[in-house]
Amino acid sequence: KIARSSGSYATIISHTPEGTMISLPSGKTRYVNDLCLATIGVVAASGRTEKPFVKAGKRFHLMRAKGHKYPRVRGRAMIAALHPFGSGRRGARKPTTVSRNAPPGRKVGLIAAKRAGRKKRK
Repeated sequence: KIARSSGSYATIISHTPEGTMISLPSGKTRYVNDLCLATIGVVAASGRTEKPFVKAGKRFHLMRAKGHKYPRVRGRAMIAALHPFGSGRRGARKPTTVSRNAPPGRKVGLIAAKRAGRKKRK
């Protein structure tokens, strides 16, 4: 099962005693048995990725299939119990720099930064 996703294809490069050499969509080459069957042409729906998601749920299910965390919530938007930068609506901004030997969980933001913010003009 090679090159079966929408808009993809594989190209036959050569026939050798080892088998048939094909070029995969990734650019790698692979030998397959001469007795393998194939469908000629390009898989349909090549413009599938250009269509907008429209609904957040569609994006959520795609990200879930890929094993990604979605949606990504900013640390600043969380409560203080869930993130070092979290503090609700009124709380003062927390510094984003953190030392190299901070424990895991505190080590978010700019780790062991020499400086923070914009560079000073000379």
